[in-house]
Amino acid sequence: MKQQERLHNKDVKAIAKNMASFYRLGKKVRVYHGSTTSTRTQHFKKDEMIDVSMLTRILEVNTKKGYAIVEPNVPVDALYKAIIPYGFVPPVVMELPGITVGGGIQGIAGENSSFKWGAFHETCSEYEVVLGNGKIMTISPQKHADLFWGIAGSYGSIAIITKVKLKIIPAKPYIKLTYVTVKSFAEGVALMNQKLHDPIGFIEAYFYAKNFGTVMYGVLSDKGDSPISHFLRAYNDWFYLHAEKISRKQKVYTELIPLEDYLFRHNRGAYWMGTYVFEKLHIPFNRITRFLLNPLLKERIVMRFLQSINVSQRHFVQDFVMPIATLQKMLEYADKKIGIYPLLICPGYSKNNVDKLASTHIKNAKLVYDVGVYGHIGLEYPEFVRLNRDAEKKTKELGGRKWLYAHQYYTQDEFWDIYDKKWYANLRKKYFAERVFPDVYEKTHVKEKYTYSAVKGLWSVLLSPFKLPVS
Repeated sequence: MKQQERLHNKDVKAIAKNMASFYRLGKKVRVYHGSTTSTRTQHFKKDEMIDVSMLTRILEVNTKKGYAIVEPNVPVDALYKAIIPYGFVPPVVMELPGITVGGGIQGIAGENSSFKWGAFHETCSEYEVVLGNGKIMTISPQKHADLFWGIAGSYGSIAIITKVKLKIIPAKPYIKLTYVTVKSFAEGVALMNQKLHDPIGFIEAYFYAKNFGTVMYGVLSDKGDSPISHFLRAYNDWFYLHAEKISRKQKVYTELIPLEDYLFRHNRGAYWMGTYVFEKLHIPFNRITRFLLNPLLKERIVMRFLQSINVSQRHFVQDFVMPIATLQKMLEYADKKIGIYPLLICPGYSKNNVDKLASTHIKNAKLVYDVGVYGHIGLEYPEFVRLNRDAEKKTKELGGRKWLYAHQYYTQDEFWDIYDKKWYANLRKKYFAERVFPDVYEKTHVKEKYTYSAVKGLWSVLLSPFKLPVS
């Protein structure tokens, strides 16, 4: 690890030197990580960019004290594979394996263990960062706490994270998962609220229609007598299809799932977004075609394809974080106005009210629910924008927030009526960000129509083995 640490320090000093030169010139900079799971189109010019894509090292795993120290471009599948041999696992593991540690912090990420542990950044205890003026600092809840909490959800608009210390917990080989079929939003929400008081480690729900869904809750487990299901092999069902089949046959069903299969259950098919590949290529969607196309249907390839063809304005991909009091109203809105299924529902616990840009920061709400709406929607660009704008207004009306990894079409006044502009501006000024980093509104706002290109997307997929790793 000492050699890794030396290489890390060398890279960080080079990044800091480069950052300082941008600061002297007063020139705005973008940070290049390799690629992204954001749905916004990314544009980079070399002379406006700082490359941090080399920061992919695991620097330390300490099982006695329960932490790991890693660089920010470590994707979560690599993080898992580095830690699991020690018999440990991060308490919050993003289910798309290409999401990186830094992306989970700067972009905010939750999972179906977040009701217990909070969002991913709330399992971290220390960051090394490079400020806008090139200064290298170590920050934590005890040291520069305003920056430590403020950087969460800032999308690279305050500082560059170069090292992360995060919590790890003892693992077990399986997840014992129970599926319960529900027949309404109200029944599903009531069951989830009830199960949150039980000794479980994971919980979420999928609704396949307004009157049909499944609530799934589980615990870390050793091998027992329950049947075992897998989801990472080419001939396995995609997880959401498996859950639907079970729920159509049985009211309650329990099975064991190997830990890695469960944590990355949506790698194959990228939730259900991979169905668009079949639609676009006019290929039947069945078990045989999914098997044959499996190498092209992993999350990294699907996300690269969707990014490259600029198709995100033909899909509605949003996560809305709602307080429990208005969750059902948001679900009814999604059913009536958007009409995309499956819907994902996942509870989260927001422990800190100081991470003011975090999607999970809702005033006076400790428990929040994420409503994930992902799917193709047949609207022309003006109607697509109007639907997104309407969903933004409804989310605010119901006291919720949206995740900013996705498209946001707020006006500046609307955006800063939701987020604390004075606090954010003061933080950026204090830590030398305003001179060099675009602000969070500029980085997340979509102000143009994307040009669709299927040829570009296919070419990107073909070249993907020769590109920088997704992070």
